[in-house]
Amino acid sequence: MPMTVRLSARTDRAVNALARRRRQTRSDVVRDALEHYSATDGGGAGRGRPYDAWLGVIGVVGAGAHDRGRTTGEQFTAIVGEKARARRAR
Repeated sequence: MPMTVRLSARTDRAVNALARRRRQTRSDVVRDALEHYSATDGGGAGRGRPYDAWLGVIGVVGAGAHDRGRTTGEQFTAIVGEKARARRAR
């Protein structure tokens, strides 16, 4: 189905250069780009919140704190106390 899209001069030059390198038509380059964009969920359909984009990363790295209910101050106090006890035990 025919479609007209206005491109910036910079994008137009990039499409032309890519078409020459790949030895494809401009339309082929744009079609491939749109297919790739929609296949990688770049189209935003059902994307939801930014949090959803990070679901595969969240929880992968441990923060070192096992008791998430404790406040940062309590955690810091416990760490300093442990280090002080370790120094006295030497």
